[in-house]
Amino acid sequence: MKVLAFNTSPRKQQGTTDIILDYFLNGASEAGATVKKYYVTELDIQGCIGCFKCWTETPGRCIYRDDMDKIISEYLNADMIVFGTPIYNENITHYLQRMMERMLPLLLPWMEERQGIIYHPLRYRSKHQKIVLIAVSGFPDQRTFHHVRNLFPNALHILLPFGEMLRDPEGKELVKDFIEAVPVAARQLIKRGEVDQDIKEKVIVKYRSKVKKELMEIANRFFKEAMKT
Repeated sequence: MKVLAFNTSPRKQQGTTDIILDYFLNGASEAGATVKKYYVTELDIQGCIGCFKCWTETPGRCIYRDDMDKIISEYLNADMIVFGTPIYNENITHYLQRMMERMLPLLLPWMEERQGIIYHPLRYRSKHQKIVLIAVSGFPDQRTFHHVRNLFPNALHILLPFGEMLRDPEGKELVKDFIEAVPVAARQLIKRGEVDQDIKEKVIVKYRSKVKKELMEIANRFFKEAMKT
């Protein structure tokens, strides 16, 4: 099985997004998958200009010749796609947004309706790809993930609020179940094509009210100190 992953954080290897991506990808490798990871900030990807020529003049082919040519080719041949993004101002990074917009050639221009939802059908026969969303935020609650969950409604969601937990020994202990569950989710998805419900719950971290308040205080102290320098 081929797993294609995209880290869309501008911090690349230095960010907490990459830490969680590696938890997942290591689990996938252990289960026998072939894994490839891209740092999207290192790719040459022009922004979509909405000309729709990929639909009308050169069906399935964008006007731009850049790294999306190879990305789309690998995307179509992958069995699993993993998107990793930090949450900035309650949104995905613009690197992920740009890449998603350039996926337009993979859709047909026609509109169809299924179960009350209007959508564009896929241009190419689906391989029934598995989609995984890994998102990390600085806020200590799940509310900040609402938008990104709606963008990827059919994905396996791996969501960590207050991602700095992974950089602190006490914090890592608090999210120990999450850290252990992420590679388990990958192994199950590779071997069985689905993830147990209890593992799905463990990879979406929800802090107790007391912990949330403590994390808010930590964040506020940090920025107050940073503003003094």
